[in-house]
Amino acid sequence: MSPTDFTFNLLVYIDNIYWGKIGWLLVCLSGLYFTIISRGLQFKTLYNFRSNIQELVKESRDNQQAGINPFKLYFTSVGGMVGLGNVVGISVALFIGGPGSLFWTLIATFCGMILKYCEIYLGVKYRVQNKHGGFDGGPMYYMQVAFKGKFLAYLIAFLICLYGIETYQFVILVDRLEHTFHFNRTVVIASLLLITVYTALGGIKRLASICVILMPIFMVSYIIFASYVIAMNINMLPDFLVLCMKSAFTDHAAVGGFAGSSMMLAAQFGVSKTVYSGDIGVGYDSIVQSESKIADPKKQAHLAIYALFSDSFICILTNLMLGVTNAWQTMTDLPPSDVVATILSQYLPYSDLFMTILFFFAGFAAVIAYMAAGVKCATFLKPRYGKYVYLLYAIFALVFFCNFPQEKVIVVMSVLSGFLVLINIIGIIKLRKNIEF
Repeated sequence: MSPTDFTFNLLVYIDNIYWGKIGWLLVCLSGLYFTIISRGLQFKTLYNFRSNIQELVKESRDNQQAGINPFKLYFTSVGGMVGLGNVVGISVALFIGGPGSLFWTLIATFCGMILKYCEIYLGVKYRVQNKHGGFDGGPMYYMQVAFKGKFLAYLIAFLICLYGIETYQFVILVDRLEHTFHFNRTVVIASLLLITVYTALGGIKRLASICVILMPIFMVSYIIFASYVIAMNINMLPDFLVLCMKSAFTDHAAVGGFAGSSMMLAAQFGVSKTVYSGDIGVGYDSIVQSESKIADPKKQAHLAIYALFSDSFICILTNLMLGVTNAWQTMTDLPPSDVVATILSQYLPYSDLFMTILFFFAGFAAVIAYMAAGVKCATFLKPRYGKYVYLLYAIFALVFFCNFPQEKVIVVMSVLSGFLVLINIIGIIKLRKNIEF
């Protein structure tokens, strides 16, 4: 066995242990705890959508202080969340965890909303103004308050630097562009690297301007076409939903190409892929939304709940589409990034081209979003030259991982997200009395 294979096998082992025994319980139980002490804040926030948005519109219009418009940050937040994780990563959850994973996606979503509120609240509350007229915030700042020292702040900043190099979605983009247009792989990698680094150097402001354009196109297009496929198979929907509920708490036997799963697998993959897709407890969103011109942490944190709702809605549409078409049973031999395109090919002309364009919008937005957050963390670690060292490492890492299949690359991201969630949630719990609900 080569050293590389040994490393990947070790990461798979760690990932299964963490998310199978610790991670999913940590997210669900901490989310339940904060739901209780906040008296169901996430549900109240969803219910009061209209009044909350009106308040944000008024304050963003009247407030002339430094920072970025909160609605630009909404799309920036969505840019990091709504990406290929909603289409490809969440498909893996259904293929391996079975239909029950959809139930656990919902549980992780509602638990994640309140956790997201907490980390955004703390990010805005403990942010600091920088020399560029904006703000720096995120877990590396509130960790210093929680633990009265800098060790965990530096550790989580370092881990976000690693996580900020979104190798999984970058590899999918390269694979799709090479497959669809038959471009030279080296040219594709070099071109994507160039525009990614250019955007990351522009910081959150440049990122926000790009995401405001890309994300509405992806979200509206994907919702329309996914809804169309579900509507065309609406007769299959009730049975699939019943199967989701039954499989959430019981073992699911092998059917067709599906290998079978247990409740633990359903919970593990349903929660872990939702955490990955929605950036729940990872820290990226806290860094981005700390740049808001809104001074009240509660108002900006409410907007983060709506961003996660948007992300989870697309995840659910993807799984429903795979469920009603029986793709979760019949397409297990396909690469995850080809599944949705294969489904759409049965209903739409030029679906392969369409999905590649959509993948580019969603995947590129996520890649540049996480790298911009990584640059901020690298600058936190080494203010003078951190971002330049980081960008050089990012180029190396993205090129390196393009030599491996998608299923291996996502394990790296999953393990990193697990460590980030663990540290971040411990910090949030430590600061629970500093959060207003």
